[in-house]
Amino acid sequence: MAETETQDLNEEVVEMETEVVIEEQPPTPDHDTSHPTINQDEVVEDFEREDLEDKYLDLKDEVWRLRRSLNLNPATGQTPNNGGYSSPGGFLKRQRVAVFIDVQNMYHSAKKTFGRNLSYSKMLRHCVGQRRLVRATAYVIEREGLDQASFLDHLRYCGMEVKKREVIERVDGSRKAEWELGIAMDMLKIADKVDAIVAVSGNGVFSDVAEIIKAKGTRFECCAFRDSMSDLLVRSVDQHHLLSEEHLY
Repeated sequence: MAETETQDLNEEVVEMETEVVIEEQPPTPDHDTSHPTINQDEVVEDFEREDLEDKYLDLKDEVWRLRRSLNLNPATGQTPNNGGYSSPGGFLKRQRVAVFIDVQNMYHSAKKTFGRNLSYSKMLRHCVGQRRLVRATAYVIEREGLDQASFLDHLRYCGMEVKKREVIERVDGSRKAEWELGIAMDMLKIADKVDAIVAVSGNGVFSDVAEIIKAKGTRFECCAFRDSMSDLLVRSVDQHHLLSEEHLY
């Protein structure tokens, strides 16, 4: 009887030691809970719409993360033909972009072509794409009696640095307001520090600075509506990005 009790006690001690060892083992990568998972036993009807939308967005982010880790296009899942999105030296990953927006030109172009206002956030996403935005600068003309405070706040909210210039009145009474030379000077200052410069304007005057920037080994691109884009500018740039009605408010 004593031998049986001793044997049972030894078995319990062995089981307790085994449990302790199992608890002390670190979790394996297969049980990593830092990324969303799919539970096939969940009942969809038990979730609120907002919760389902959150789950969908979490899973979408996870799909994009996995595609990047596999060196695939995160949006389509296809193999890119430009060196890869996540591979060392991948073109889109390493390309740094600076964007210069001629607000006066783009405002009048959108109004003349569509009678609506340009969405600067949509425009910025369109011309930058999957590349890395280093700086975005918006050049604004201040007009007497026109309150642009909310508009300027919106540009800053979109991540843009805002530069303002007042309308200049000449001796003969005529008025002049332009930013072209200032924009060109800022482009030249940063050309050695980025891989691509995008001029958001259809003004053909920027074709003059295009050759200088490209001679530095920096890509020069433009972004505007087709009806307001100078053919001279199109011939001067490495790439032009066309805006359409989908980039308006």
